[in-house]
Amino acid sequence: MTKADSPKVIGIILCERVLQDVLRPDAISCINIHNGVTVQSFPAVIPLVYAFAQLSGSHSEFTYQFKIVDRQGQIVATSPVAKVEPLPNKNMTHKIISAFQGLAFQEEGMYNIVLALEGEDAAALPFQVIQLTPDAVC
Repeated sequence: MTKADSPKVIGIILCERVLQDVLRPDAISCINIHNGVTVQSFPAVIPLVYAFAQLSGSHSEFTYQFKIVDRQGQIVATSPVAKVEPLPNKNMTHKIISAFQGLAFQEEGMYNIVLALEGEDAAALPFQVIQLTPDAVC
């Protein structure tokens, strides 16, 4: 794949659920979009969360993988590497989805949801994990 044909990241989101229309697979709804999470204790486990990204069209096949990285650059979780087929029209967009089951955070802090294309980090979404102690709730 040439650099000119490489897809460009339009956006990344993290959400609780992704719905895809059966008759129109390009129609996707993301439910309960997150930019962070508040927890009472650690380790904090999120049972299921989806990473979704929209990319510019590409006439070449490519691979992608989502990674969750802590502030020290350590990988907390990864999705499997997935292959994306080329689009017939470069004006269309790729919509890619990965699920993280049992995602565990060991400490409070800022994390990054990183999208790698062809093994190279292409974009990231900051994700904050905050501890809220029970006595802080009024």
